[in-house]
Amino acid sequence: MELRSTREMRRNEQMARTTAAKKADAPDSPAKARSAQRADKCTLSRQALSYLEEQNRLTQELEKRRARQEDKWGKTRNKSGELDMLSKQMEMMEACMKIARSIMKGDKVPMKDLKFLMENDPAGYKLAMALRRNNPDPEEMDSVVEEMEKRHAGEGDSGGGEASQASAPAASSGGGEASAPAE
Repeated sequence: MELRSTREMRRNEQMARTTAAKKADAPDSPAKARSAQRADKCTLSRQALSYLEEQNRLTQELEKRRARQEDKWGKTRNKSGELDMLSKQMEMMEACMKIARSIMKGDKVPMKDLKFLMENDPAGYKLAMALRRNNPDPEEMDSVVEEMEKRHAGEGDSGGGEASQASAPAASSGGGEASAPAE
């Protein structure tokens, strides 16, 4: 009977040791898990470290260059938008000048053109009305605003073929009016 009890005691001791070893291998708390991770270390040579630093520096320079290029192209896109806007403003100013010139000559100007001039260049409208001549034989002028609208519609469809037709009547009317005041 004594032999059995000693065997059981030894077996229990062995089982206790194995369970204790298993518990020691598996970390119970996060602190033990962190300490197990801290045990791993990576050592780099100075040459490898300098190589990595150089690669980081080159990557940062490349990022800065890309950012500068994007800024540059963004500004160019903005400039082309500004150029379009300025060309539209210039076209509007030219139309206003044509309308004001016709008013100053004493010609009959369509109401649509008068409104366009009043809205877009009120000072030019006032000046044109103040400098208006008394013309005994006023010429009826074609609408400059409608010509502009036709040109814009033509640019989208035919590429500006109507623009040359629209400028032809303006040139012919300008020649006849220049001879009238010379009489």
